[in-house]
Amino acid sequence: MEKMKDAPVPEGVEPKSDGEIVEEVLKTEVKQSTFLRNVGLKSSSNNSGKGTALVSAHVRDLQQKLERSELQAEVMQEEMAAIKLKVEEYEAARDKELVLLRKKSQEQEEKLAHLMALFDAKAL
Repeated sequence: MEKMKDAPVPEGVEPKSDGEIVEEVLKTEVKQSTFLRNVGLKSSSNNSGKGTALVSAHVRDLQQKLERSELQAEVMQEEMAAIKLKVEEYEAARDKELVLLRKKSQEQEEKLAHLMALFDAKAL
């Protein structure tokens, strides 16, 4: 593009405007572009309507996939929250059970100590 802009202009001929230079470069470059072919579109201007429709369909498909992914992520977040709640409830129940077991163990130790003291008192 710079070469075309800096190229000498013959006398009597108006120099090309920047817009004309860009248009000419795009015409030659777009025909050789591999990008459009890589995404499955032809660079021909005859197919521009088809290409636009294909691109629009592809964009819609990607948007639907994104929406599904977002919904799946939301469902997974809800499931994680439910699992965390269950874990917290389980831990609370376990802690309560542990307190009760310790209390029973203490009571049994006290009873055993009392019985031992009674046994020792009778043995003397």
